[in-house]
Amino acid sequence: MQIEDNTDRAGNRFLGQRRIDPFRFPSPPRPGSINIPTTIENVAFLVNELGYTVRQNVIKKTIEISRVDDNGNSVTVHNSTIASAAILHGMNVNMLTWFLQPIAEKNAYNPAAEWIGSEPWDGVDRLPEFYATVIEADGYPPKMKEILLYRWMLSIVAAALEPFRFKSRGVLTFQGKQGIGKTRWGQRLVNNEELRADLVKEDHHLNPTEKDSVLGAISHWIVEIAELEGSFKRDMSKMKGFITSDCDKVRPPYGRDTIVHPRRTVFYGTVNDPKFLVDHTGNTRWWTIRAKALNHTHDINMQQVFAQLAIDYGKKEQWWLTDDEEAMLERLNLDHRVVSAIQERIEDVLDLELKTDPHNPAMTPTELLTTILGMARPTNAQCRDCGAALRELLGDPKRIQGRDKWRIPLRQGSAPSSTIEGPPPAPGEVY
Repeated sequence: MQIEDNTDRAGNRFLGQRRIDPFRFPSPPRPGSINIPTTIENVAFLVNELGYTVRQNVIKKTIEISRVDDNGNSVTVHNSTIASAAILHGMNVNMLTWFLQPIAEKNAYNPAAEWIGSEPWDGVDRLPEFYATVIEADGYPPKMKEILLYRWMLSIVAAALEPFRFKSRGVLTFQGKQGIGKTRWGQRLVNNEELRADLVKEDHHLNPTEKDSVLGAISHWIVEIAELEGSFKRDMSKMKGFITSDCDKVRPPYGRDTIVHPRRTVFYGTVNDPKFLVDHTGNTRWWTIRAKALNHTHDINMQQVFAQLAIDYGKKEQWWLTDDEEAMLERLNLDHRVVSAIQERIEDVLDLELKTDPHNPAMTPTELLTTILGMARPTNAQCRDCGAALRELLGDPKRIQGRDKWRIPLRQGSAPSSTIEGPPPAPGEVY
């Protein structure tokens, strides 16, 4: 770096270097002063003269400060060096952290996007080979496996390349026995080892209410939510809201204000227990594949896989499921629901083949529990479970005689000895 010999004016030395001529700064000192005004332009000039590069890593959402000869020094060391130089030049050091942020954002870079675009796609379709790394369990539709893998991989590309706010639509979820390589499969998504450490986070126990857990997740491109069933024991509405958020709010170290960053993270989950879905309001965020085995030792060129998918992204292919695909997923996910004792008893007395009959008796959850299941005093929790089960099995209730009721398709022999007669269907009541 070129620094003027200004010892007569300053008489100070910094790391063996003298003060920079103050009149070389974009905003020189005011008349009668030798102190450099603390402006963004002057801070950027000082940083450049010190030989530093200040950049914003849009994946990690952090400011990175480096120098060719930094010898692996930490950001803290670099910050201290810059602060010391600022003090030497009479600048307000308290403003540095404020001004380094816009300087870094002006030099933002995206390591995931750079890796995807590092080599153009060579035209070889590697997707079938990639799909084959997931061996689905017996009875699981291979076509659905390919749909979920394709849409999810495309969402990873979108997370890196989307110019506006990206929103993840689903968490690829591997359900299978322990030891089949679920975590190691995720590691192979980025086969550049140096990049993998920065871009892929494995075995993360996500808790959307804990700051450190959230920061650990959103500072990576691809994140494994390990032991997904444990995460479901927390507030499900907050979990779903966090997963599908299109932005992340981060307060940088020593920063005064929270900064809003576009979401750049996609999640996949791993779970051993086949019965892990607990949300009766819908489970289509969890793109479940029942896996028999996963090939985590493949040598597929994953940069080329993502480069191929980037072509599809550029053609506006969607990374979310179609309505038909979502309906198929919902049916498959029924096999993974945690069914309450109340729902099991309800399913025992229903004949779903009769659910379109408008003459079925109309009941509230309380009426079903007391009249059909013989529960004298059902609790509020049991009534809620019953309502959730009826909504899942029969759809939304109808407003009948001023109350929300379902037409209950009772299995023959399930009703008590007296005949249950519901009110006649209202005109236009459709099933």
